[in-house]
Amino acid sequence: MKKQIILSPNVESALQKLGKGIKTARIKRGITATAMAELMDTTRVTLGSIEDGAPSVSMGHYLKALSVLGFDTRISSLVLDDTVKF
Repeated sequence: MKKQIILSPNVESALQKLGKGIKTARIKRGITATAMAELMDTTRVTLGSIEDGAPSVSMGHYLKALSVLGFDTRISSLVLDDTVKF
């Protein structure tokens, strides 16, 4: 039995938006789901879960999808641009 992951509504929404964005970017690039899964070295089922924003998929798989789509250079900027000072 899989452990259920409970997310706040904001986090759940953000994950769903990320998944939808990954799917949109894949389609814009003309990459089929089968080809994308192969490029990620994963299954179409896992890719479908990513595109649905499933919290049960590892962060590594989400990052792999973003990398295949060419977003890997922008990922680190999410925390590097943090304006909070100590």
